[in-house]
Amino acid sequence: MIDRQSLGQTGMEVSEIGLGTWPLAVPGKGLNYGGTPDAHATAVLDAYIEGGGNFLDTALVYNQVEQILGKYLKQRGNRDQLIISSKTPGGQTAETLSQIDTDIETTLKDLGTDYVDVYFLHQPPEDPDVMEQAIEKMRSLKRAGKIRAIGASVKGPDVTAETQALCDAYIATGHVDVLQVVYNILRQRNLSAIEKAAKNGVGIIVRTVLESGILTGTYAPGHTFSDVDHRSRYDQQKLDFALQTVEEIGTFALRSPYTKLSQVAIRFSLSALGISCIILGAQSPEEVRMNLSTLDLPPLPSDLVAELRARYGGITEQANFS
Repeated sequence: MIDRQSLGQTGMEVSEIGLGTWPLAVPGKGLNYGGTPDAHATAVLDAYIEGGGNFLDTALVYNQVEQILGKYLKQRGNRDQLIISSKTPGGQTAETLSQIDTDIETTLKDLGTDYVDVYFLHQPPEDPDVMEQAIEKMRSLKRAGKIRAIGASVKGPDVTAETQALCDAYIATGHVDVLQVVYNILRQRNLSAIEKAAKNGVGIIVRTVLESGILTGTYAPGHTFSDVDHRSRYDQQKLDFALQTVEEIGTFALRSPYTKLSQVAIRFSLSALGISCIILGAQSPEEVRMNLSTLDLPPLPSDLVAELRARYGGITEQANFS
């Protein structure tokens, strides 16, 4: 059963598991996970919504995904039933601030909608002056009704002390409604930011829950990705370390009723207090249904959560393989 959670103080309710749409991008070298045919994309979206999901996460830079979503929304006529987030790469520097305005117009046109529910600064600026200007741009879009909530999708997948400081800075602005961060078994350093955001009424969206598939247990050390897959950029030595770590996790974390590492990884991320929604990608309806079925399982036992935090909370530097 998929529950709905409050998205901070936005007044929106989102499903515990959101659908990350990057895997639905059209084929393009290094731009996605190898590409998904349009018919499969439609089937994935149908399976997610029929399963009770209502949160779709996309971005302008995901190769033509917003156009695919726009066609889908027009066919199904279900825009008002969904919470849709998108992202702009604009505003990362002072020179690209004006791009925020042009990006939202492109996104609205491609999606065929008048508004986006949550609009994220994609890898938002670190410079305080640029940050202030970017936030003001977003506030202007919110006043104009083009977006309902302002978001900051803080850089990743590597999580460093600078990442944590940037999360704190955006929370402190008082104008960010939703924070999107990386948090999984291998990258736990954002836990403090998640807890701080929750205390300040900021909605929390967690991404990279399965570490781009690494935490599914599908891949063995030595695995290489094709050049059309964005994961082909991974440093092989560090990737192998991560894959070896995942094998180790499987030796003690797979206990009844959990039969798949993906289930453990999903439940681990959901164990952090204050999270509104976690984002999971899928390339087939079967993957969608498998991910959603994890919600039928009980939360991880507290001793297992504690062990996963104790063992892997400090391996960030070694696991930063991308």
